[in-house]
Amino acid sequence: MLLLLGIIATHNALQRQPHCITPEELISDYKKPRRDSIIPPWVMISIIILVPVIILSLPYLLLRNSVETAQAFLAWTLAILINALITEVLKVLISRPRPDFFYRCYPNGVIGICAGRGKDIVDGRKSFPSGHSSFSFCSLGFISLWLYGRFLRRRAHILLLCAMPVCLACFIGYSRCCDNHHHWEDVAAGAVIGLASAYQCCMAYCSRGRLIL
Repeated sequence: MLLLLGIIATHNALQRQPHCITPEELISDYKKPRRDSIIPPWVMISIIILVPVIILSLPYLLLRNSVETAQAFLAWTLAILINALITEVLKVLISRPRPDFFYRCYPNGVIGICAGRGKDIVDGRKSFPSGHSSFSFCSLGFISLWLYGRFLRRRAHILLLCAMPVCLACFIGYSRCCDNHHHWEDVAAGAVIGLASAYQCCMAYCSRGRLIL
């Protein structure tokens, strides 16, 4: 967890030399109105932490299976760390402006001297990939894979429940396009990164014989 916090803190402190944005691009691609987040960061963080912690604790709470619980938590936290590293590095390297970057730089709506807050402008150049999307699909995608492994021999309608965490991740990602914080490509890339991280760690966990009952 300390490593994860360190990665995020480093991401917030770093800014790559921004690439030039032409006036045409600024108007056509980055002039969507600023809106509050439909799902604030603290809500997203609560979801991607509390849901997995509760579900992954069930083997211990119900069956007193401390080994499986510990192995599952290790695989989940590893997936989160891998996802965080990839996401935060790409954000800094690519430095893509957010859809509402125009109003971050020119709050009054008139092109001139960039008069926005420094923090808003720096954050406004970290659109790709979407952190909300990558972390949601990584954490909740891991839970879907974990549940699928446990219910693999059960009825199909139970398996539909396994897809619910991913559906929640889809909603979180979709909300980032609706509130003009990300382009759809950012959300799609975040989903791919998150699911890939979750899949690799979950399959490594599965290969140890800990997943399928």
